[in-house]
Amino acid sequence: MLGRSVEAVQTRNFTGSGLGCYNLEVNSFTDTHMKNLLLLLACFLLFVSFAYAQKSSMEYLQDGSALYMNRDYKGAIKPYQKALDLEKKERKLERQWWIALVDNLGMAYGMTGDIKSSFAVFEYGVSVEPTYPLFYYNMACGYGELGDEENAIKWLRPAYKYKANMIAGERFPNAETDSSFAKFRDSEKFKQALAEMKSEK
Repeated sequence: MLGRSVEAVQTRNFTGSGLGCYNLEVNSFTDTHMKNLLLLLACFLLFVSFAYAQKSSMEYLQDGSALYMNRDYKGAIKPYQKALDLEKKERKLERQWWIALVDNLGMAYGMTGDIKSSFAVFEYGVSVEPTYPLFYYNMACGYGELGDEENAIKWLRPAYKYKANMIAGERFPNAETDSSFAKFRDSEKFKQALAEMKSEK
């Protein structure tokens, strides 16, 4: 089709009639064709650059951890959340790093006062790793901060039940001295519940 248009223009150039109209048609066709090609090329380059620019979940985890270690909990949330979003799509992190990601993200939300988001993260963690104790423990801490003794005890029970499943090098926290449960420190109900948990094997 393009060849015929060019040939037609050449013929009309020799006759001298309709020159302007044919030139406009060919120029319009060529301009549109080139614009489409440039648009496709731009889209392709944008896709490639995005693919290369996309960080891995491990890189986001490292970014978040650098901020977390400097106690910038609010700043750590964004890279941690991006890492978790990627992991939800496709699990790539080794188990210990995945647990660290969920644990730190939930803690970061909690430290900034967003208990609701903290709960959502830890509940997701429990759904994937149901025998990891600190997800339960941190849920209990959240309820402790809210002054909800009943739910604090409820979530502490599985934490103690699975305490043997800690990752190597981790230490199980002491709920008796943990500041998250300071509101229940004089509660006989809380003391009795902890004593029962500790005695269970």
